Amino acid sequence: MKKKNVITTIFVSSFLLSACGGGGGGGNSSGGDTNNTVPNVEPTEKSSSGPITSFGSIYVNGRRYDTSSSEVYVESKSSSESELEVGMMVDVVEDDNGNAASVSYSNNLEGIVTTNNIASNETTGTLVIMGQTVTVDNKTIFESEVLSITTIDQIQAGNIVEVSGYVTSNSTITATRIEVEATDLTAYLSSGEDDIEIKGIVTEINSTAETFKLGTLTVNYAGALLDDLPNGIQNDLYVEVKSIQGLNASDQLVASKVELEDNGQYAYDGDDGDEYEVKGYVTALSADSISVNEQTFIINANTEFEDNSEGNIKIGDMVEVEGTFNVDGNLVAKEIELEDDDDKNELKGTVASVTIDSDNNGSITLADNTVILVTNSTLMHDERDEGVTPDLTFNLSDINTSDYLEIYAVDNGDSTFTATKIEREDTPTP
Repeated sequence: MKKKNVITTIFVSSFLLSACGGGGGGGNSSGGDTNNTVPNVEPTEKSSSGPITSFGSIYVNGRRYDTSSSEVYVESKSSSESELEVGMMVDVVEDDNGNAASVSYSNNLEGIVTTNNIASNETTGTLVIMGQTVTVDNKTIFESEVLSITTIDQIQAGNIVEVSGYVTSNSTITATRIEVEATDLTAYLSSGEDDIEIKGIVTEINSTAETFKLGTLTVNYAGALLDDLPNGIQNDLYVEVKSIQGLNASDQLVASKVELEDNGQYAYDGDDGDEYEVKGYVTALSADSISVNEQTFIINANTEFEDNSEGNIKIGDMVEVEGTFNVDGNLVAKEIELEDDDDKNELKGTVASVTIDSDNNGSITLADNTVILVTNSTLMHDERDEGVTPDLTFNLSDINTSDYLEIYAVDNGDSTFTATKIEREDTPTP
């Protein structure tokens, strides 16, 4: 997941903070790029990061954010809400009324698949994309711009895919969304795209060979434009690498541009009193700290654990953490909630009835009388493709009787299930 910094009291997506400019190949750059714009919103003290689960306006981390006055940014550029899609990891900056002052999206990587470890007719497993191991689970949203690739197991080496998700280390991502962009790099660039890209922390610089590593990927930066790197490339800096050549014969990514991300720090910055909320996987844990998506929160006597989960949380668990920055710039956890991630129950069927409340929560009863509870954290995705245009703003209010649904859910133990993901599909042919 792309990290953010805070300027004064406002959280802003990291890509909005990188100063881009001109310069010669392999040199340092200066100047500005008019495509990169800091959101013009009033300072606020609260920001939230997580995947979009549904629309109307948008739902992130179980909360509805009114976007009627929001500024929207996609990959550093001013955009519109219509460019946002379910599963995208976004940064929401709140205004004084708790509405979304800005919503920003930037992918984790957009690059070349080298290995698909997902078995035929399966929907979960791993992909290796330019040195990054990408885990695909029941909640991953899959889309494809390539007509011949309709399921995730059909992805092949050489395909170009875009990934958004939770970062669990410098070289592993749990995908919330994967979209196939093109069959190969040539087709991708021919479609009008500028480059492929990947973000990570620099390690193992070899100044003689002009290479460094991002996770397990070796990057060859000979001749690359260095953007916002006045002291050159250094270990431990957080950077974005762009490429138009792809992988060379040595499986090195040939960089056309290397630019500083988040002022070079893979972490969130904040002023004293700023609040930050994140949902993700626990990557480190001790008695006095917890790291989620590689962001560390201090645990102290005032930290509240929801549902008496203290002592039960372990590395790899899904949690939601609310925290506040202290005067030293450290995040102190105010509340930690353990998410029920046991969503291996796969349910399919035709809708018999739907109930919905004013907060867009409710329930679905299938034709076999199975009751599915739907919350604001439920991923909602319209996957129909036979004679209809999928609804990109699909939510509970769009579900009709006779719709066919595929659902992943948690068994509540009382003859009901709570959905983590609902996909409306074409009705199967008898």
